[in-house]
Amino acid sequence: MEFGSVVRVMNHELLATCNALGYLEGDTYQKEPDALETVKDLIRFLRREDDTVEIRRQLGNAQILQNDLIYLLKQFHKETELFETCTRLLVNLTQPAELCFDNKVPTDKTTRNYYLEVLSHLQAYKQAFADEELMVVLAKKLKKLLDMEWESRREDHTILMERILLLVRNVLHVPADPTQEKRTDDDASVHDQVLWALNVSGMDKLILYVASSEEEQQWCMHAIEITSLMLREQTPEQLAKAGITRASSEKQKDEQELEMARQREIAEKKARVLKGSGRHSRFGGTFYVKNFKSISERDVIYHQAPQKAKHISFDREKNPKKRAKNRMPMKDTSLTRRSTLSIRLFLREFCELFLDNCYNPLMHAVKDHILHQKAQENDDTYYLWAMRFFMEFSRHYHFRVDVISETFSVQAFYYVQVNLIKYMDMMVTDKKESAVWSKRMHYALKAYRELLATLETMTRSKDSKIRESARVTQSNIFYVIEYKELFVMLLKKFDDVRCTKSFLIDLIETTHIFLKMLENYCNGKNKILVQKKGKKKKKRRRRNQGANQQPPQGPSEEELNDGWDHVTSDLSAMLQGREDIPENVVPFDAASEQPVEEQRADAMVRIQRGLHNGQAGDAIALLRAAREVWPDGDIFGASDVSPEDEFMALREIHFTNLNVAPPPMEEPEMDMEEDEEDEMAEMERDVRGEEEFNFKGYILKFGHPDVIRCYVSALQTYRTNKVFTNHCAVKMLHRISFDQGDAPLLYQLSLFRVFQNLLNDPVSKLAQYKELTKFAKFVVGKFFEAATKNKKMFVEILFWKSRQDLYELEEGYGSVRPDVKMGHHWNEEEVDELKQLHAEHKDKLDPDAEEDIVDKIMEHILDDTRTRKQIINQLVELGLAESVADFKRKKPGWRTNLWREEQELELKILYDRYKDSDDPLGDIVENMSSKRTKVKVSDKLLSLGVVEERSQLYKKRRKKEGSGEGKRRKRKNYDDEEDEDEENEDDRDFIERGGEEEEDRDFAAEDDSDDSRGNANSEPEAEESESSDQDGEEGGDDMDMSLISVVAKLTKKGFGEQIKWIQGGLRSTANDREADGDDQAIPLVPLTEENENAMSNKLFKKFLKKVGLAPPSSHEEMFWRIPGTLDPQELRSAADSIEQTKEQKLEVAAEREKKKMENPRYLS
Repeated sequence: MEFGSVVRVMNHELLATCNALGYLEGDTYQKEPDALETVKDLIRFLRREDDTVEIRRQLGNAQILQNDLIYLLKQFHKETELFETCTRLLVNLTQPAELCFDNKVPTDKTTRNYYLEVLSHLQAYKQAFADEELMVVLAKKLKKLLDMEWESRREDHTILMERILLLVRNVLHVPADPTQEKRTDDDASVHDQVLWALNVSGMDKLILYVASSEEEQQWCMHAIEITSLMLREQTPEQLAKAGITRASSEKQKDEQELEMARQREIAEKKARVLKGSGRHSRFGGTFYVKNFKSISERDVIYHQAPQKAKHISFDREKNPKKRAKNRMPMKDTSLTRRSTLSIRLFLREFCELFLDNCYNPLMHAVKDHILHQKAQENDDTYYLWAMRFFMEFSRHYHFRVDVISETFSVQAFYYVQVNLIKYMDMMVTDKKESAVWSKRMHYALKAYRELLATLETMTRSKDSKIRESARVTQSNIFYVIEYKELFVMLLKKFDDVRCTKSFLIDLIETTHIFLKMLENYCNGKNKILVQKKGKKKKKRRRRNQGANQQPPQGPSEEELNDGWDHVTSDLSAMLQGREDIPENVVPFDAASEQPVEEQRADAMVRIQRGLHNGQAGDAIALLRAAREVWPDGDIFGASDVSPEDEFMALREIHFTNLNVAPPPMEEPEMDMEEDEEDEMAEMERDVRGEEEFNFKGYILKFGHPDVIRCYVSALQTYRTNKVFTNHCAVKMLHRISFDQGDAPLLYQLSLFRVFQNLLNDPVSKLAQYKELTKFAKFVVGKFFEAATKNKKMFVEILFWKSRQDLYELEEGYGSVRPDVKMGHHWNEEEVDELKQLHAEHKDKLDPDAEEDIVDKIMEHILDDTRTRKQIINQLVELGLAESVADFKRKKPGWRTNLWREEQELELKILYDRYKDSDDPLGDIVENMSSKRTKVKVSDKLLSLGVVEERSQLYKKRRKKEGSGEGKRRKRKNYDDEEDEDEENEDDRDFIERGGEEEEDRDFAAEDDSDDSRGNANSEPEAEESESSDQDGEEGGDDMDMSLISVVAKLTKKGFGEQIKWIQGGLRSTANDREADGDDQAIPLVPLTEENENAMSNKLFKKFLKKVGLAPPSSHEEMFWRIPGTLDPQELRSAADSIEQTKEQKLEVAAEREKKKMENPRYLS
């Protein structure tokens, strides 16, 4: 070897070791007798290297791999031990550079230089592996191992197979250096040379065999990774069309592209000529430009030639604002090129064989590895890449659905979409690795695009069965709401700091394909039903058990013995390894609000229940998982416990009384006594319904400013974009501005700058920019038409606008759309008030308090008709909150199930302290250290024998002076109110509220008496929800008010639209009865949330009674009804009686304005 200057800087021990390998004489390598031990010494050196990777860098500088190791492999491959050891060393030397630096690219200067040095050595190694003789040796070794029967393979054979595959993977993984290679298209790069060596040696056929064989599925991840690295610089379309005789249409297309390039060059040359004048200017020097003011009041002074006066710009010498290094746009590092024809033909044949023989079985095996967590974290990107590449290759080559059936289904759409959303969430949360997650998200988006493109190709197939299959798939995709919301969400959350420009272009093109296919699907269909998602609140009533009912008992001793005999055989078989034990058992939930100690106790209870239910496998798996989570104290056994001790531990758990009641059984609701206490549990859950799909309404979602900003960003590079990309962007903006009539959304300066550059560009007259130029003139023309009506439109182009701003731009500031409800619209003053209230109270909240910032805003906001939902939605729209989920009310989600000894002692002490109070159970629950429901506390007191009957815990009712039916009604209404609020408020606080509550109860009693006189069969009204009580609480004199006064009061509270709804229902019912003569009662079904809120308001119910409507007469009825006893004339008279006069409307507006002026926030 000749080390040159390297000898002076190499470690002397390492130098001596390298010299002991051997030397090259001509084409023959002469190895030293102890070459094997020398190679092992080099492996030991690499094992001891530090963070500076000095050993690896010195070996690279000495070119040990090129001058020694490769020759040892080629000429001494029959020496098995030497070959295996050299292969092991080569795998170590060729591993990716990132693995040497904690799997990331270093950022500091010194370490990054080390990284670049290692990378340069790897690129030199890759050049050395472009050796056909070396690849033949590796291919023969691998083939010999693959030919062996599975039973004949030893462990060292398996290890050698894996190392050969890893060596090929490492060599292909080395990135290219275009600046160093300086290769053009249709030229053989270093990567192409390695691929050709693989082809000549037959290694590519062995990779195909590994990918297709069921016996070699353990190497499926290596096979798909090597395949992806082989094809990473190619495009499927180029490979599919390689070597095929070009049709006349393709030749014509190439000629058109060449002609367009020629016309672009001519246009640019002509523009340069027109900039100058053909004759010499007689007016040299300096001159004024008329009607062009400088920074003073005088005309600007111009120092250039007069021919350039039309293009005066003050931006010529300005420096653009610098962006921080961590805010720079992400650059795309992917590389695609066109290889030589021979390489492309070889790769096309490889892809064809892969599709026919390997694709379906390999993709099935890879997905199985990913789902069962047998692969590494980033291996799913290879699955997504293979899905995109080979489905696109099949689409361009000879489209066949059967060869890609494994990855084309509704489940494939779902899998890709879930991963796409997961990668997007991880990109936002894991900021240090955001570039990695962004790249994976791009892979998922490309796979999703290819699924859509394949589906669109199937719709144009000549085979009717394929078209029918595509139609069924389309119906399933377009039905689910998540698939339609995906693109809007991705466009809104696009960030050029985390995502590349190529990702944005692919996203825009994918959105275009989806919308075009959806539009074609909707055409010709009268009605399309799609999924609708909403929230539904459900009330669930749980009643306490009777006072004489005994607490639940556990299994008897005889039952325990029988259960143990039943489960013993299964336990023995599993502990001895004769049967499988379930996996993925989780005893601990880090996201749970339940304390760790209680989760540990719950795990013990789950183990016991598993044994009692005969689920031996679950009990063993949970015991072992809990032992790993809680190793301290050996509560679940020691870490090195023997199977016999584990068996005895399970027996002890089975027979131990853990003082836990069995799971509650579902029982039908029964009518209980009046004094028994109820618990109301309110749940919110997602509900799925159906609605008729409106394509134009769906396009409205793309009118968001963040979405339009993405399309404007894509058009800024219109010259370098593909024609299809510009078409996709223009088509979306055309849908928004022309089809939807929302052209003012595009009145934005950044878009106008794009149009200005385009119209001043000489290439704007070319055919490929004709569509974009025509659209630019349309939008600019619309803008100047609007500017004649609104002179402030020139200022509005500085801001992005939403659809709510469009009406004000056209009709004047402060005006509201006729179809927009006043209760939902927020004018500029109300928005400023909301922002001010949010700023005042966001830092003053107590984290332990039940009230949140929305409650504080509702207390101080000027318009008291605003609901909680309206305020939350407006906060989210203003960007003061991320989502509606941030404002969910805290619910008492007590999960404490087990009673520890100290908690039982605390319960006894509290009972002795409060047993003589007015509300012993309420006082006990309030003062307990660990919060539990009243039902669980009363059950525990009964099981401990502290009380004999549940009635000992009831509240002590105090008799009030006076008697009579009215007082009894007050007492009944008081009890109902008390039961309704017992979970949310203390009962004593309820009593202390005093006069206001008393007036409500008097009114309710008077109301009940009216009902009893008017309708003998009527039942008391359903309990009001908490929000309804807050919104609808009124004084006790409402029934003495006239109907017009009640209508005016409701109108002030924002129920004007609901009054019109009742009025319209009365008149339509009158017309129906007059036409049909039907006297059946008509229910009033609230279809909107606003109508539903009104129907639960107390004052609105009083209004309904005054109109003459009937409340639900039994528990089987849910809605108010228009009685069948009212004839059409009475119905029309009732509808006319609630019509509000113009004077009353003005009175309401004046009172609201007066209240606004009295608010201290507006006095300044």
